[in-house]
Amino acid sequence: MDFIKNIIRPEFFDIFGIAVFSFITVISIWAYKTQKPLPKWAILILFAIGIAGLIVDGTIVLTTYIL
Repeated sequence: MDFIKNIIRPEFFDIFGIAVFSFITVISIWAYKTQKPLPKWAILILFAIGIAGLIVDGTIVLTTYIL
Protein backbone atom coordinates (compact mmCIF):
# COMPACT_ATOMS: atom_id res chain seq x y z
CA MET A 1 0.00 0.00 0.00
CA ASP A 2 2.93 2.35 0.65
CA PHE A 3 4.06 1.84 -2.94
CA ILE A 4 0.72 3.11 -4.30
CA LYS A 5 0.71 5.98 -1.80
CA ASN A 6 4.17 7.03 -2.99
CA ILE A 7 3.20 6.75 -6.68
CA ILE A 8 0.02 8.84 -6.37
CA ARG A 9 1.69 11.97 -5.07
CA PRO A 10 1.22 15.29 -6.87
CA GLU A 11 4.66 14.90 -8.44
CA PHE A 12 3.46 11.78 -10.25
CA PHE A 13 1.23 13.90 -12.48
CA ASP A 14 4.22 15.98 -13.60
CA ILE A 15 5.13 13.00 -15.78
CA PHE A 16 1.98 13.74 -17.79
CA GLY A 17 2.93 17.41 -17.80
CA ILE A 18 6.20 16.56 -19.49
CA ALA A 19 4.28 14.79 -22.26
CA VAL A 20 1.88 17.71 -22.71
CA PHE A 21 4.60 20.36 -22.73
CA SER A 22 6.67 18.26 -25.13
CA PHE A 23 3.66 18.09 -27.45
CA ILE A 24 3.12 21.87 -27.25
CA THR A 25 6.80 22.49 -27.98
CA VAL A 26 6.86 20.11 -30.94
CA ILE A 27 3.67 21.61 -32.42
CA SER A 28 5.07 25.12 -32.14
CA ILE A 29 8.38 24.14 -33.78
CA TRP A 30 6.52 22.28 -36.55
CA ALA A 31 4.22 25.25 -37.19
CA TYR A 32 7.16 27.64 -37.28
CA LYS A 33 9.17 25.51 -39.71
CA THR A 34 6.30 24.66 -42.06
CA GLN A 35 4.68 28.11 -41.97
CA LYS A 36 1.24 26.53 -41.41
CA PRO A 37 -1.61 28.92 -40.57
CA LEU A 38 -0.85 29.81 -36.99
CA PRO A 39 0.03 33.42 -36.26
CA LYS A 40 3.68 33.91 -35.39
CA TRP A 41 2.77 35.35 -31.97
CA ALA A 42 0.76 32.20 -31.16
CA ILE A 43 3.67 30.01 -32.18
CA LEU A 44 6.05 31.96 -29.98
CA ILE A 45 3.66 31.81 -27.00
CA LEU A 46 3.18 28.05 -27.44
CA PHE A 47 6.93 27.58 -27.70
CA ALA A 48 7.58 29.64 -24.55
CA ILE A 49 4.88 27.77 -22.60
CA GLY A 50 6.23 24.42 -23.80
CA ILE A 51 9.83 25.17 -22.86
CA ALA A 52 8.89 26.67 -19.47
CA GLY A 53 6.67 23.68 -18.66
CA LEU A 54 9.34 21.21 -19.69
CA ILE A 55 11.86 22.92 -17.44
CA VAL A 56 9.52 23.04 -14.42
CA ASP A 57 8.03 19.55 -14.75
CA GLY A 58 11.33 18.04 -15.81
CA THR A 59 13.05 19.45 -12.74
CA ILE A 60 10.32 18.11 -10.45
CA VAL A 61 10.40 14.63 -12.01
CA LEU A 62 14.20 14.59 -12.02
CA THR A 63 14.54 15.53 -8.35
CA THR A 64 11.61 13.36 -7.19
CA TYR A 65 12.09 10.14 -9.14
CA ILE A 66 15.56 10.07 -10.64
CA LEU A 67 17.95 11.70 -8.18
